[in-house]
Amino acid sequence: GDCESNLGAHWGSGAKIATKFTPTPWRRSAKDVVDAAMASAERLQVQQLDLYQVHMPDIIQPFSAFGVEDVKDEAYWNGLIECYKRGLVKNVGVSNYGPTLLARAQEHLGKQGVPLASNQIAYNLITRREGSQATVDAAKKMGIATLAYYPLAMGLLTGKLSPDRFRGNTDLRSRDLLRYLEGGSGGTAGSIPAGGVQPVVRALEKVGAARGKSAAQVALNWIITKGVVPIPGAKSTQQVDDNLGALGWRLSEEEVAALEAAADALPFDFRGSGFQTTDSKFVGYGFEKWRLD
Repeated sequence: GDCESNLGAHWGSGAKIATKFTPTPWRRSAKDVVDAAMASAERLQVQQLDLYQVHMPDIIQPFSAFGVEDVKDEAYWNGLIECYKRGLVKNVGVSNYGPTLLARAQEHLGKQGVPLASNQIAYNLITRREGSQATVDAAKKMGIATLAYYPLAMGLLTGKLSPDRFRGNTDLRSRDLLRYLEGGSGGTAGSIPAGGVQPVVRALEKVGAARGKSAAQVALNWIITKGVVPIPGAKSTQQVDDNLGALGWRLSEEEVAALEAAADALPFDFRGSGFQTTDSKFVGYGFEKWRLD
């Protein structure tokens, strides 16, 4: 809630605010979804949330090892319906849903006259396997917008991360990012051949040089050309300005093909780093995973 409170105190007029409800073992009902939306709106100091999303499928099942599961996805969808009908939210969405669950959610909401606006997933030039691209394609057919988190693969696609920045660090995130940058095995990254993501970074920089754009701007524009809305982070006004440079132009078909060929030649996908992954959530006793099946 601190992030919402801070944002509520500083966000400018005209900004669009999106927030999420996270399924947990202690929030199991539609009422929990509604109560959380009301609390979020209060912290954000708004009367209506522009976009309210379920953060992930109901994967936190601490007793599943004993054969006991209590999946409440439909209860959470009912909560979204109630929020929409009360006018607490302008749009509803989901996150980390694959095509099958996405279709189920759309059908469930649609029966109550509630449109499913969006699905937020990890997606970038080097995160297209493991169901990500298939989910984007399915969402297009269903008329559901896809929002992309990790659009720059935690900075790997900016061309600004140097191995020297992480070499010698012992935290899990740094060790994984170093593997992606120069190769190695272990951690969340898995097995990365020598050279890591550098062939893709070089391809981004080559297109950027011809366009007068940065590698990050090219990477974000590639996402836009796929009909997906990137959600890049920014820690400075300079990074905000750089992100904005991805707008107002489009890569050509030839440029898109060249970038995808470079990415397809990599024998791995970006899967996150440390405890921040593209397919799971760390919940204290371990990772609970979802599948974009």
